Parts: sequence; structure tokens; C-alpha cells
Amino acid sequence: MKKLFLYLLFAAPMIVQAQTLSIQQLWENANQNIIYQQNQLKTQIVEQELLELKTNRIPIFYIDANLQRNLIIPTTPVPAIAFDPSAQEGAIIPLKFATKWSSKAGVQVEWNIFDAKRKVEEQQKALEIQKSQLDQQLSLQTWKNDATLAYASIVLATEQYKLTQEDTKLYEEIVSITKERYDAGREPSANYITAQQELERHQIQLYESWSVLQEADQELRKYSNLDTTQYLTSNFEDIIQNLQNWDKTNYDIKTLEVDKSISELQLASVKRQLLPNLSFNGYLGEQYFSNELKLARTEEWYGNSFVNLALRIPLSGYFTTQPTVKKIALNRDLIDKQIQDITRNEEIENNQNNFKIVAVEKKIDSFKKIQALALQNKNEQQEAYKAGRILLTVYSDALKGYHKAKQDVWQAQYDLLKLLLN
Repeated sequence: MKKLFLYLLFAAPMIVQAQTLSIQQLWENANQNIIYQQNQLKTQIVEQELLELKTNRIPIFYIDANLQRNLIIPTTPVPAIAFDPSAQEGAIIPLKFATKWSSKAGVQVEWNIFDAKRKVEEQQKALEIQKSQLDQQLSLQTWKNDATLAYASIVLATEQYKLTQEDTKLYEEIVSITKERYDAGREPSANYITAQQELERHQIQLYESWSVLQEADQELRKYSNLDTTQYLTSNFEDIIQNLQNWDKTNYDIKTLEVDKSISELQLASVKRQLLPNLSFNGYLGEQYFSNELKLARTEEWYGNSFVNLALRIPLSGYFTTQPTVKKIALNRDLIDKQIQDITRNEEIENNQNNFKIVAVEKKIDSFKKIQALALQNKNEQQEAYKAGRILLTVYSDALKGYHKAKQDVWQAQYDLLKLLLN
């Protein structure tokens, strides 16, 4: 039979060596889930993008070299008088101002000294990192929520399976007792048949509860490797106690607040586009001109160097940025409204949730009292049935009442757990 992962309220000494899994140990595996790791990689990517932006402040140096063969040397007509004062007026001389071979080699530098948008872009990228980190925290919160429910489902399914096992054993004993009485002529055939039918029903319930337990086991495997785990050690009370330190941050609001900050930076970026940009460009090297490819001839290399300081002042931006500024401002106002709406709804939902929690806690206390009374009644009816003082139907009703009382307690505890996770 397939290994099943049962939880134990108290671990027996003989199974201390078996590997167990508590709710705290399950939560410690949260950073191993795929969604978290994906968001972690996204954060690292945005961090590298910020580093890329910062490297733009550094001047760029590079070697610029080429070798060119002019297949057709262009001829340029020039006035002959420029070279011969005695030339006739209007006379033209065809001249060639290029050689068959030319080359260039040197070092060039480019430096964006002042970029009005650079600082804002870096700040915006830093906010994107913060937003990505919030996505990581949200994925952790969601994972822990789902994993906790999966863990609690096994706790609930295990309790139901164990109770069904106990009831099945009791009905096996009932069938045995009823058969002895029937064989001795002290029990009618109808009671014996009824006892056998009830046993079959409980065996069906046992199979169904086993199936539910297997399904819950597979669900928990989405969140933890259970290949070496044999016991879950946390019960409902343990889980609820650990939820006292639960992360209740509303990451939707946090993310919207970052989006609002990004909108404000975008607005600043549009305004800074109206500021001038200052850049520097320089070159230091030599150029080669010859009809023969003999680069070693130093006399055919000529110095070539320049520096360039460029100032770029936008003009049309003063007339074209107004729609963009208006759009960003409207988007910022929209985010404000969304934050207000979520905050208001969250406050109402929290109040509703708190009322439900109080009601469920009182319900659990009452269900536990009912369970204690149902257990007392079951034990009394069991003794009475064994003594032959009551009918099987009366004892069966007592068993069903006890079964339902325990299920009511477990279901209420599970409902409380879901409310706390909210």
C-alpha cells in the first residue's frame, strides 16, 4: 500500500527517529518555490539594469581604426585660376583629392556630461526594484497561505480517516456480537442484517476517507518534498497559534504606492526633458593616404585630432509635453483613488472577518462541549448494547452523534484557520 503521511499530535518514542514535518518547517521551504525564484530573478535583472544606467556616467573610450581601398577615385572639377593665375577665365582643371589607399587609427572618447533625465531614470529603476521585491514578498505570502491550507487539509483528512477506522472496528465488533446473539436465538435476523449493512457502509466511508487523505497528500506535495516524511506533527491548535505572527501586509496597496511614486518620477522626467543636455566628443589619432599599401611609411601618416562640446537645447518640448504631463497627473490621481478604495474595503473586510472569528471561536467551544457529551453518551450506549439492554439502532445513533460532533469541531477549526489566513 502506498505510503501515507499521517499527522500525530504526540509522537510516540518508537517513531522519534522518523522524519517529521511541522508547519514551521513547511514555511521555511517557502523561498524554494518556483514563483518566488522567478520573482527573485526578475529583481536581479532590474538591479543589473540600474547598474547599466549608472555606468552611462562614465566616459566611453574606444579605439577607432579602419583601412579603405578606393576602387574608383572621384574627380572633382575646380577653377584653373585657383592654381594658375594666368589661366583663362572659366577654365576648369579636373583634380583628384583622394588616394587609392587610406586608413585611420586613433582613440575616441564620448561623454554625456549632463543628461537631464539620467537621475530620474535611475530613481525610477530603483523603484522598479522595490516593486519587484514586493512581488517576491507577495509570492511568499500566497505560497504560505496555500501551503498552510494544504497542510491543514491533511490534518483534517487524517482525523476523519482515523475516526472512520475506529467506527469500522466498532461495527466489526457489533456484527460479531449480533451474530452470537442471532445464533443463540436472542437476536432477530433483521438486526443481524442491519448490523452487516452498517458495517459495509462504514467500510465504504473508510475507503472514501482514505481517498480524500491521498488527495490531500498529493496537494501538499506541490509545496514540499514528502518522499522522506512520515509524520506531520502540527495539529489545528499548533497551526492557529503559529498564525499569530502571520504576515498581514496588503501588498496590493504597497505596490500601488510604488506605482504612484513612479508616476511622480515620470512627471519629473517629462519636465526635465526641457533642460539642455551637454555632451563631449574627442578624437586623437592619425590618418594615412597613399596610392600604395605601405602602412609602415611614417611620412604618409598625418595627425588628426579634435574635441567637440555639444549643447542641445530642446525647443519643441515646451509645446508638446503638456498632454503627457496631464496624462501622468491623471494616472497618479487614479492610483490615489484605487488606494483609497482598497484601504476602505480592507478595513470593512477586516471588521467582518473579526466578527466571524469571534463567532467561530465561540462555536468551537460549544462544539467541544457537545463532543464531550456525545462521547459520554456513546460510551454509555456501548455498554448498554453489549449488555443487551438497548437496540442496535439506538447504539448506532449514538455513534453517529459522536462522529458528527467530532467532525463539527474539526470543520469549525478549519474554518477558523481560513479566516485567520484572510
